[in-house]
Amino acid sequence: MRARHGTPTGQRWPTRVAAFGAVLLSAVPLRCALAGDGFDLTVPASSMPDTPAIAATADTRVNESGIAAYLADWEARVARVRASQPHWSSPLVTTTGLLEQRLRFDLAEQHAGNGANTTVLDGGRGVDLIVSETNEVQIGAIPYYIRSGVAGTGPKNKGAIEPIEGFNDWPFLRVEQRLASAPAGAGNYVLTAWVAVQAPAGTAQLTNEAWVWQPTLAFGKGWGDFDVQGTVGGYIPASRADIIGYQIVTNVAFQYHIAPVLWPEVEVNWTHYMNGQRDGLNQVYLTGGLVIGRFRLPHGLGLTVGGGYQSAVAPAYQAKPLTPSYNHAWLFTTRLNF
Repeated sequence: MRARHGTPTGQRWPTRVAAFGAVLLSAVPLRCALAGDGFDLTVPASSMPDTPAIAATADTRVNESGIAAYLADWEARVARVRASQPHWSSPLVTTTGLLEQRLRFDLAEQHAGNGANTTVLDGGRGVDLIVSETNEVQIGAIPYYIRSGVAGTGPKNKGAIEPIEGFNDWPFLRVEQRLASAPAGAGNYVLTAWVAVQAPAGTAQLTNEAWVWQPTLAFGKGWGDFDVQGTVGGYIPASRADIIGYQIVTNVAFQYHIAPVLWPEVEVNWTHYMNGQRDGLNQVYLTGGLVIGRFRLPHGLGLTVGGGYQSAVAPAYQAKPLTPSYNHAWLFTTRLNF
């Protein structure tokens, strides 16, 4: 099987990420057209014919390469998985139950009630890989925090907050099992379970000093251009639970698809604390945003971007323990599907 532009399918897969950067920086004109699943920005086909001898040599090498065949099989499997589930966009905060294959990088600008501002780079996103017909594995990136300081009062600088910069604890692995799914026209739903593991890899001022398990059940249902996606999960520290506490984390996102690439949304993000410093407290955020994509790029890549604003609605601010964790935040996301 051959891909567009005469490129063998097995060779196309490992070059997608590199090709994405080259296309964005090049002066090659793009063909822009609406497509059923987004906006097509693929490069027009070349008018230069293939040289038979070169093409034959390339095909022979691919046929002899076990790696190329493996990647071609992987690509076909990913296509089958995507065809067997809804074609929604992933919300800003709520983690989708859809199986995805992509690179994702997020940024948050958080503003706390005590006056401190924190920039969170990535927030534990990373690379998602579809490894079987119903399984996905995420290798998370370690979050990086940049927190501003706050000046104190009086001769002893009372109430001052020292600035912090460094890595937070690392949610390095998530393993998903899709339990049920159907595309639009056949039910338009998804149900997925996963377990994530967080390592105490942060700097001394940011780490919880404990491994954390995060089991989660994700669900979603669509009706035409409208869909609801949600998660219910736990935050279970393996140690120091009397200080860290347990959490029940619930997120629900309401999306509407405005063709071809606009996904406005509203989310409710709720955390209930048990044990630990915030025992008995609830923290609720409302998030409004817009996700834009997927833009279809050359070599089978898809680009999605988005942003939004998150505001705490409960509880009223209290300094110790700091609750809510922050008062409001600006959120930004980029995803590169492959």
